Amino acid sequence: MLRRVFFFAEDKSKYVSVGFYPARGYQPLEEFGGAKKLPLLLDAQQLRTMADNIAALCSALSRNEHFAKDGDFKMNTTGSYRLARVYLGKPYLSFTYEELRNLAYIMYMIQNQMTFYTAAMTYLIAYIDTARSCATYLESPSTVERSSINYELFEEFKSVLTV
Repeated sequence: MLRRVFFFAEDKSKYVSVGFYPARGYQPLEEFGGAKKLPLLLDAQQLRTMADNIAALCSALSRNEHFAKDGDFKMNTTGSYRLARVYLGKPYLSFTYEELRNLAYIMYMIQNQMTFYTAAMTYLIAYIDTARSCATYLESPSTVERSSINYELFEEFKSVLTV
């Protein structure tokens, strides 16, 4: 719902998207995806881990050195292929040096968007609870910033319910 998309591959084949996920309780998540891979959905903590380690991963990749951040969410370099991989369990996405560098440059914008989405989550859930019983557009209260809830959100929410 109401996703913000950032492309970090020059050919626009890889992206990161910030949005609310109705199937996961309207939790704000980051979706990292590509043209031929299933996307990885990262929560705020995993995004913070990625942001904290992306510069070191990029540096190791540029020097063809080994880098590993282990756990269920892990990041590493792949050796002779000169790629970095980000894993969420078994699924992963691969990044070239240029893609990783571009992602590092825009990481502050992605984190900023996640901050806004996380702050709006409480209001979003209250709005959805109220909008469930409405058949026409429900105006957001005047205390809420106009950019956080609008007509598109109402239409998108209602389309999810009717499908």
